Amino acid sequence: MLGKILGDRYELLEKSGDGGMAVVYKANCRLLKRIVAVKILKPDLAENDEFIARFNRESQAAASLSHPNIVNMYDVGQEDDIHYIVMEYVDGETLKNRIRREGRLSMEEAVRIASEICSALQHAHDNNIVHRDIKPQNILINKEGTAKVADFGIARAVTSSTVTMADSKVIGSVHYFSPEQARGGYVDKKTDIYSLGIVLYEMVTGVVPFEGESAISVALKHIQEKVTPPGEINSKIPMSIQYIIQRAIEKDLDKRYHDASEMLADLQKALKEPDGKYVKRYLEDDQATMIIPALNNIDSGEVNQGTDSAQEPEEEKNKGRSWLLITVSVIASTVILMVLFMVISSIYMQNFHQEDIPVPMLAGNDESEAREILKSSGLILKIEDWRYDDTVEEGRIISQNPQEDTVVKTNSIVYVIMSSGVKMITVPDVVSYSQRKAEVDLQNLGFKLMDPEYISSDIASGHVVRQDPPAWHEVPEGSEVLLYISKGPEDNTTVVEKYINLTEDLADKMLKGANLIKGVVTREYNSSVKAGIIYRQSPEPGSNVEQGRKVDLWISLGEEPVSSKKITISDLKGSRSVRVQIIRTSDDKLIHNKKHSPTDGDIEIIVQGKGVQSYAIWIDNEYFGTQTVEFESNERNGE
Repeated sequence: MLGKILGDRYELLEKSGDGGMAVVYKANCRLLKRIVAVKILKPDLAENDEFIARFNRESQAAASLSHPNIVNMYDVGQEDDIHYIVMEYVDGETLKNRIRREGRLSMEEAVRIASEICSALQHAHDNNIVHRDIKPQNILINKEGTAKVADFGIARAVTSSTVTMADSKVIGSVHYFSPEQARGGYVDKKTDIYSLGIVLYEMVTGVVPFEGESAISVALKHIQEKVTPPGEINSKIPMSIQYIIQRAIEKDLDKRYHDASEMLADLQKALKEPDGKYVKRYLEDDQATMIIPALNNIDSGEVNQGTDSAQEPEEEKNKGRSWLLITVSVIASTVILMVLFMVISSIYMQNFHQEDIPVPMLAGNDESEAREILKSSGLILKIEDWRYDDTVEEGRIISQNPQEDTVVKTNSIVYVIMSSGVKMITVPDVVSYSQRKAEVDLQNLGFKLMDPEYISSDIASGHVVRQDPPAWHEVPEGSEVLLYISKGPEDNTTVVEKYINLTEDLADKMLKGANLIKGVVTREYNSSVKAGIIYRQSPEPGSNVEQGRKVDLWISLGEEPVSSKKITISDLKGSRSVRVQIIRTSDDKLIHNKKHSPTDGDIEIIVQGKGVQSYAIWIDNEYFGTQTVEFESNERNGE
């Protein structure tokens, strides 16, 4: 599979992961020239309609999500029997690997990662998508430390109602199962919250809460057994974190966090108040139910306080009961009279002894300032709602009811609307999207679109090349976004002409005219080409290249010159003349054949050649030896 190119675009470079449904490859996107991740459905599942449908749901679900803590999906395709999706490549490691390597994480790090997962899940749940397989193996931590939720392979788009499994199969990872998953029952967003609670448990303790000999035994523990409190495993865990975990992993759905944003709020508080008691908990009453008999069912036969009392005369018993009834009646009457007195007094004070007070202006004040203003006037503040407002500073009052100068009675309530400030939203990544899809996605999120700019690019025509503001920036709702749309690649190519057989000066002029640059010039001896003439070029003539490309030239220096050297033969002994023969070994050419007398002394013979040559010497047809001659070197130079 490595080296395969999918969709004429994605070149598979290396295998980076292997899951139950698919294999993940690191790949190169040739069009956009970036590294991506390609998930390919396993071959043994490619013909299974159920898995194909589930794989298609993954792509549909992931395509609707755009969040900094969710792995982005770029493309989806099918080639022959290969089904694949193209996603953002996250350079980092899984949370599971990190826990295995480091053991327990610090409280701050665990809470930060859990908060980022919460934010991602809230975004998914807002889009009616339940992940259903939250586990450390599906949480990627990039080089910057940011957590990204991956693998929506078993995610299922849901309506506002919950989903009941149509078959008996349960999908997910057993150590992070919710009880409802283990039962094969309905699942909703609270299933993800339970799994996140287990992940947080593992981050702060270094272990999962339930282990077993089989997947079934672990699943049963999620249904039946209580979790060992994390504080018993790690005593350094703050109570707030323990409370958060306990609420997240409640077996009763109604006792869990209602949504991820509620859990996120508690996690953020935990960083500031680790020992705070702000986590809303649903604690069971450990006291057994007591049955108390009604008073009208109690008589002498039903109450036995001992043998002696049972033997008292009936008259004494009646006297005791009479006094008891009188005492109870007096006390009850007294209590009733006191309550009536308090109620009547309160009504009287509220309706007959209240002063008329004009309501002061509260707009622009913060909560504490407004309470002080109202307290001095004998009025009460109640916050009715919080609203985003781009004109009123966060934490200050937008409006009030009753209005300013309205006359009310003492102790009346003044309702106020508080400002949450400017609503900030995250800019999604729309680069490589078609112009239409990018504009629709941005408008749906409340952004305003500026007139797009069209620029030349290698990205396909009609697709987004760049965006301003960049992706993942936090900006006020309604901010303007400028899209740069590709109009296709600019034609800045030219055809390389033939410069062979031309002079350097003429070639130089032609290169400038074609917006090309003279590159490296190599000058060499060439016996077949006249000096000063080009005999080779690179790129070859007729090549289509980008303007500004360098063209290398080879220019002849003409025929290489010949130089002369002497061969000296000495130590010839004897009294007779000898025949001396010299043969050039490179071509076996006889270059000297002559008799020499003893009176000649040392024999010196002039030879001509180029470079380095070897010469074999023969005396009277007997081999005498070989001499190597190095002629003057010939110049070669490049510019």
